[in-house]
Amino acid sequence: MIYNNTRRDERAAEFYVSKEWRAMRERIIEVYDNVDIYALYVEHELLTCNPVHHIVELEDDWEQRLNPFNLIPLNHKTHNTITALYKQSNASMRATQKQLRSLIEYHFREAGGYKKVLCDSFLVAPPLLFGENSPREFQ
Repeated sequence: MIYNNTRRDERAAEFYVSKEWRAMRERIIEVYDNVDIYALYVEHELLTCNPVHHIVELEDDWEQRLNPFNLIPLNHKTHNTITALYKQSNASMRATQKQLRSLIEYHFREAGGYKKVLCDSFLVAPPLLFGENSPREFQ
């Protein structure tokens, strides 16, 4: 909880210990078979995941916090890499977000697409998901 007390605002800290987030996080890890797909496809490493990353971060769009299409499981090492890419510039962050969505799409292509897999797993996105960084760009 030290990280939450020093780095996050109160609303985000409360969210990350909420029942809803814990359930969603667990379900996302399960759907991805506990595999960090960024490490798998980009770094060619098989790593288990721990944090579940918000592609569009909470402070940028609070409404995306429980959207399964906005979540990707990562290893701590990978999460640090992604965070560094986000901090380089807005262009780097957008390119990285696009890459993460592409990896998700690629990962589930053989199973009928990520939307089908996530919906079949009873993970449904909130109804209003529009905007420049919306996961619905792939529709």
